[in-house]
Amino acid sequence: MTAQKPARDVRIDFFRGLALIIIFINHTPGNIAGMFTPRMYGLSDAAEIFIFLAGLSSAMAFGRSFDRAGFLAGLGRVAQRVWQLYRAHIGLFIVICGVIVMANRMFAEPNYISRLGIDRFFQDPGGSLVALLSLHYVPNYFDILPLYMLLLAAIPVLVLLARISPALVVATSAVLYVGAIAGDWNLVADSTTGRGWFFNPFAWQVLFVAGYGYGAGWFEVPQATRGRITAAVVYLVFCAALALSLVRLDGGLFAGMRDILEPLARKTDVGPLRLLHFFALAYVTMSLLRAAPGLITPQRAEPVALMGRHSLSVFLLGMALSFIGGIVLDQSGAGLLPHLAVNLGGIALLWIWARGAAWFNGQPWKTGRGRPAAPVP
Repeated sequence: MTAQKPARDVRIDFFRGLALIIIFINHTPGNIAGMFTPRMYGLSDAAEIFIFLAGLSSAMAFGRSFDRAGFLAGLGRVAQRVWQLYRAHIGLFIVICGVIVMANRMFAEPNYISRLGIDRFFQDPGGSLVALLSLHYVPNYFDILPLYMLLLAAIPVLVLLARISPALVVATSAVLYVGAIAGDWNLVADSTTGRGWFFNPFAWQVLFVAGYGYGAGWFEVPQATRGRITAAVVYLVFCAALALSLVRLDGGLFAGMRDILEPLARKTDVGPLRLLHFFALAYVTMSLLRAAPGLITPQRAEPVALMGRHSLSVFLLGMALSFIGGIVLDQSGAGLLPHLAVNLGGIALLWIWARGAAWFNGQPWKTGRGRPAAPVP
């Protein structure tokens, strides 16, 4: 008798879908809607949500494959997903390059090659292509999928260490994180400049491991108490003031401490203040959902959760639409209507794309109707 698959947690899909919408908005150059996304009012943003949930869902999907089907089968499933992400990464780069070439031919200003910072590729396409394929060239706009690939590729090692002790995984993760912060450990994203990966994998793995550990049941979120909630909220308010000072007010309240605080909140290394902000926000959110589980139900969450269930395809389209949306805003002026069209139209297209992905995954040509299938995290 075949074991029944556990039901998907709609909350995971909802927050992953929400992160994808925020990523689309924030990656659109000149988008005024970005002024209303979490990054402007806190230290963490959608990237932390995405990576933490990637770890959580990986524990539920890939971790169980190792337990259920054996190590080799689990290794094969991880390798299959990494290969899928690799193809998506290369494909996205090619598509965006095509859009850039067309935009530069159509419009005199700006130079979209320079705006995206991929001059190297067009100056030396042969050498850059080899470096791109080997992940020795990771342009800034295309850095999240390589990070995701490395994190997934590390799952077999994580599983082996966890079989000895989950504490060993946590300790190893902590050492890597401290090395990234204190020792400047990073990978090279561009050998011609020495630039490191924007998403430093030695640092960002700590969020993935935290999500994986929670999904694997290594630890539980502490029960909400008035003291804990108050402490978390106070810290979130502090971070909001800090973010407004560092990002929007040119120093402001924390001007005298800027040189000290900025490295602790840096995105590349998930600085300690930034990491703590994400955990405080996650704790308050989870405590709220425990107290009011009806806030996110399958029916209410479905439009956004649908995008979260098909995260890879929606992410790829979102990155392409973000760049195209930036071109539209460049060429149409700064009026409200273009911004509304880009944001609402883009989100609508992401939802339609997710609906299409669900329809194709349902293989209606076999079943006779569009039945959504459970996608891979």
